[in-house]
Amino acid sequence: MMTPTLENVLQGAQALPLADRRALITLIEPPKSLEEIAAEQGLKPFDVEAVRQQAAGIWPDDESTDEFTAWLREERCAGKERELD
Repeated sequence: MMTPTLENVLQGAQALPLADRRALITLIEPPKSLEEIAAEQGLKPFDVEAVRQQAAGIWPDDESTDEFTAWLREERCAGKERELD
């Protein structure tokens, strides 16, 4: 069995119907990178520092996240008790 040459492959591809040629092109094209897809969708890199600046002052300095978590747990448990009544 002989290995096909590039010339043979091109001739075979040119003999295909147009729809099949288009399908073949999509198969052999390299996939787009995440950066290319993001640019097409108008997305920009995530700016962590900008988010930190926007979030500054949202959380009270005198309240810990542990206190918030405890409060949230209590509220959820109280909600379950209220639903059962």
